[in-house]
Amino acid sequence: MSISLKKWTHAGIAIDMDDNAKRKLFLTNVMALSLALVMIVVGLNDISNENYYASYRRMGVLIIMLFIPIFNFYRYYRLSKSILLLFPSLILLGVPILIGDFFPGQFIWFQYAAAIFCSVPFIIFEHQNDRLFIILFLVYFLTITLFIDKVLLYYSNPPEAMKELVSNFTDFKIPPLFIALFSTTTFLWYNRTNAEYERKLKQANIELEETHEELIAKNEEYEAINRNLENLVKERSRLIETKNRQIIDYANINAHKVRGPLARIMGLINISEYSQEPEELKKLFLKLKKPSQELNEIIQEINKTLDQSEEEN
Repeated sequence: MSISLKKWTHAGIAIDMDDNAKRKLFLTNVMALSLALVMIVVGLNDISNENYYASYRRMGVLIIMLFIPIFNFYRYYRLSKSILLLFPSLILLGVPILIGDFFPGQFIWFQYAAAIFCSVPFIIFEHQNDRLFIILFLVYFLTITLFIDKVLLYYSNPPEAMKELVSNFTDFKIPPLFIALFSTTTFLWYNRTNAEYERKLKQANIELEETHEELIAKNEEYEAINRNLENLVKERSRLIETKNRQIIDYANINAHKVRGPLARIMGLINISEYSQEPEELKKLFLKLKKPSQELNEIIQEINKTLDQSEEEN
């Protein structure tokens, strides 16, 4: 039941509509369904009182009101809103006058109903896009408010007391006109306030989207910086590992290659300290040549290895 009711009240509401248009379309559907429900109740009362002509009119309004959500579903928005405003007044006010099926009390409620309906265009039509429709229906209901009593007097012969009441402008016209003025002014102010609110909300949403895009850009920038830092850390770690390998290689070279010729040189030097013969010293110095050359070659190899490592880094 609730799902079906929601389909009727939300008929024609599209996702891409702004909130104001959705709200006014929802109110159009709700007012049509509410008026249809009222017509059912009043029509049943007319049938129980054997006032069949009146019940036919109620049923006519009921059927028309049920078509309004259908028109909205097919996106005939202005047509459905115009029907909501026009046909009930024509059927409930016009037909009784034409066929003479009304009573003196309707002198009172006809104009009050028209006065109340003066504000309805402001409720269901959009303030900016449907301004012409608002003005036309406002003039229409104001005209009914002002002249419905004249029409009723023309088509009927009410009691003298009713004629005196109708002729008293202060008592008979001022209250409905005040209602019409108050309601239209209130909803006009509401529409303008709501339009300003919608404008500010739209601007705030635009600014929020811009801020969101800026945050996304900043986040991407920070992620790029983090990735760059990670690469720098990896590169630095690789350099440190390379340097460590160089140190280890150098230590190995020092331990295995340098130690041999250096030990021979030191041994020959120690022997020379105990020899006093020039010939023997000469032979010892000649023997120093080979380990010295070996040591020189090893040092050159170490320098070459270090230079290559620096070029690679």
